Amino acid sequence: MKIILENIFSYYGFLTPEKLEDLIVEIRSYLEKYVAKSRVRRRIYIVIVEALENIQKHTSTDLVENNKIHFSLVIEENEYILEFSNVIFCTDSVRIKDLFLKIQNKSKSEIKELYKTTITKSEISDKGGAGLGLLEIAKVSDNNIDYRFKCINKNICEFVLEVRFDI
Repeated sequence: MKIILENIFSYYGFLTPEKLEDLIVEIRSYLEKYVAKSRVRRRIYIVIVEALENIQKHTSTDLVENNKIHFSLVIEENEYILEFSNVIFCTDSVRIKDLFLKIQNKSKSEIKELYKTTITKSEISDKGGAGLGLLEIAKVSDNNIDYRFKCINKNICEFVLEVRFDI
């Protein structure tokens, strides 16, 4: 069992566009205070912004009323750990799993190539996505990501994304 040394930042609640803006400003301040290496700080910031924007942008309007998200940044031994969770329709989990299978065990250069291919050949959904956000997170985090789904009921799942960075 790993020991959490410090919980740097945590948020639980609704994610409106206004709240997203406020969180991003607040997170930047926390990162300046707690993450010493500027390169790591910049990469963590990119992942946080990308993940929170994806959650805010891709949350189904049918789930908005009961979709409180959770986000945390903790220091655990020799790592910074980012964890994001939100509710999704279980049917959407298939598309997310497929994207993770495409990027699993890929090198940074392979992920960059997949990103380029996705930009040029994929159809962009009405919400603006073709999996680019997850590809960007994989690219910036050196593919040090994991995910899981927890069934809430037969239609709704909680999606949890975890991203790790060495200190």
